[in-house]
Amino acid sequence: MKIATLNIDWARKKNPQKTPAFLNGFDFDFLILTEAIDLDLCTFPYKYPCSPIPENTVYENLNYTEYLKGEKAFRTILYSKIPCSKKYPVTDDKTNLALEFETAFGNIVFYCTIIGTWFKRQPFADNELRNTISDCKRIYAENPNLFLVGDFNTSFKTGEERLSISSGISESLKNLFLDLKLKTITLEIEQNIDHIVVPESFTGYTVETGIFAEKNMISDHQGIFISIL
Repeated sequence: MKIATLNIDWARKKNPQKTPAFLNGFDFDFLILTEAIDLDLCTFPYKYPCSPIPENTVYENLNYTEYLKGEKAFRTILYSKIPCSKKYPVTDDKTNLALEFETAFGNIVFYCTIIGTWFKRQPFADNELRNTISDCKRIYAENPNLFLVGDFNTSFKTGEERLSISSGISESLKNLFLDLKLKTITLEIEQNIDHIVVPESFTGYTVETGIFAEKNMISDHQGIFISIL
């Protein structure tokens, strides 16, 4: 099972017309895009967007319709090769998405998120952190096979603290992972602020990590993936 994530920065910078072709070149089972627009990715039969950001109005400091020249803005979209079996309610459905899938590894839940939609600007970062913590604790109580995926704007690697929103948010996320028995499998990827966090029980499988899109290839984020064998 291959899982990948990338913040595509609304597909507006690095040859946006080439973004779908580039992403279609990979054989992922699940692909979570953040700061996304609705892309036609033919390798995925199923697409699950969060609720779109309201159009033609200023929403959290920005008129996204003007900014994206008419494109609808979705903070998270999950592309999948298999259908979703259950959708969980989330606190902020314009930022977060929680979907359950029946897989060979059991029923797993992807909680897709952005923490720091405006990076350090408040109150957004703290609100998004609180939403993630409360949502994940509630979902975990129902299904502990919880995967957290997306743009955390946080590096957990020693020496890269400057890449993170704040030490407080970093520590809060670490405490959440500890409480829910989760492991940051992408911890050691350098210069990395987007993550795939898996249940500790999955670390018993062979898990490979890597980069499929270098920084500034598609956006100012790098695309990362894991393979569970």
